[in-house]
Amino acid sequence: MGSFKNKINNNKKKKQENATTNELIQLKKKMKEQYSTGEYVAAMDTMAEIAERKKMDPEIMYMGASCYFMTGDYERAAKWVNNTLNYDPQNVAARLLLARLCFVEDKADDGFVILNFVVEKYIGIIRDEEKKALVEMLGYCNDKMPSMLEKYPLLMEYYKENHIESASMYVAPKVIQQTKAVSEPPKAETTDESGNTKAKAAVDRLKALLNKSKGNAPKAKLTRVTEMNNSTSQDQETDVVLNSDISLREKISQLNNLAGKKYLNGDFAGAVSILTKALEIDRHDPFVLKNMAYAFVAMGEKDKALEYASAMPMVDFALLRAINGHSHK
Repeated sequence: MGSFKNKINNNKKKKQENATTNELIQLKKKMKEQYSTGEYVAAMDTMAEIAERKKMDPEIMYMGASCYFMTGDYERAAKWVNNTLNYDPQNVAARLLLARLCFVEDKADDGFVILNFVVEKYIGIIRDEEKKALVEMLGYCNDKMPSMLEKYPLLMEYYKENHIESASMYVAPKVIQQTKAVSEPPKAETTDESGNTKAKAAVDRLKALLNKSKGNAPKAKLTRVTEMNNSTSQDQETDVVLNSDISLREKISQLNNLAGKKYLNGDFAGAVSILTKALEIDRHDPFVLKNMAYAFVAMGEKDKALEYASAMPMVDFALLRAINGHSHK
């Protein structure tokens, strides 16, 4: 009798485990579909459900990092990249995303070190989509930072062998030129038995940056937009922001504020011009995309407004209503 009872209990337990496994499989499938169709916020919600069940894996972690990046939350994106690499050090896609984060955060040197590491160590196992992303990123670097790229002959050689003229679709955040002179080319990537590399050092530096408390962050050397001289021209104000010694995120915020002033004064074309500069830094910033759409609504350009609204990572019903309402005027 006892044996029969145990058998029933074991069968029940097995069914429950199978149900849990199937549920997780479906959740992961759902997240992958959301991620592939650009529903980044929804994908993050699904990731949270998976995390509650404590069944995360490197693929889920990487998708989560990408979702945070695409929605402009670079701090969380960096943390999830680090989580991915802790579980899967050979994850090339995560390393490429980390390099992109470095470029966004004005750490171009670290970005190049990571790309150099990928080409040196993983090029034999890189997948087609990763190769495409790498070549497009190098194409951007070749256009915007050729002098820095030249210091990495391995990257230059790989780019020349693999790029296709005028086929690059990569639009990375604008990297402001480095102000410090480089006295000598960086040394070649080296690896010891424990896997300590310059690429790992770049990851560690990024971790250290993320762990600093915001209260200890250095004060921006830029006067707030509200304190700027009212007689300063739009171009001068924009140049002050772009050339200031502050983070790219702060530059985007300041440019948004400048565009807001233009918008309130009825200068919608001026607002678009400034917001265009912000998108050159980060083409995926959801707040800039939304403000750009509203500016085009005010200008009566519905198609342009829809173009920017569709590029947003999450649907904004108020914006869609504004666009739709304008079309019926």
